[in-house]
Amino acid sequence: MHLHFTYLLLLLLAGAAVHIAKLPDRTPARGATVVMRYLLVGYCGIPMAAVSLWALLDPNVVARMFGVGEAGPLLGFFGYAYLGMSLVAILSLWYGGSFLVAATTIWAVYLGGATVVHLTRFGHPSLAGAVEVFVSHGLIAVLLVIALGLSGAWRRTAA
Repeated sequence: MHLHFTYLLLLLLAGAAVHIAKLPDRTPARGATVVMRYLLVGYCGIPMAAVSLWALLDPNVVARMFGVGEAGPLLGFFGYAYLGMSLVAILSLWYGGSFLVAATTIWAVYLGGATVVHLTRFGHPSLAGAVEVFVSHGLIAVLLVIALGLSGAWRRTAA
């Protein structure tokens, strides 16, 4: 399953590269903002909203897919939290500045933590499995943080 997200990441990075190439006024900050929004909306937003709805509508299938046994109430909490996180990511398409800081922080922490959980709590994956988990989770967290830093969105402005 993670491999599908790796392909999605490559597609989104290619799309962001084309978008940046077509910008009339390219700067590192504008390019980083484009990458951040592509990752937030295209990786953390729309696909993860679908995962959250799936977790809410068919929790037993999702629980088996995640390898956590039978679905319990915690999966319902997860589904709603994930839906909220996904909607925040999608809204980053329209909102900038400190909103991007919030959306990026939410997803960088979640995906960084998910990397740790995948690598430590689900047995010992093969090297290929560990790389796949890192690319589909940890790398996204790293890219989001780098893009946030380069974008300058984290700079405080007067209210």
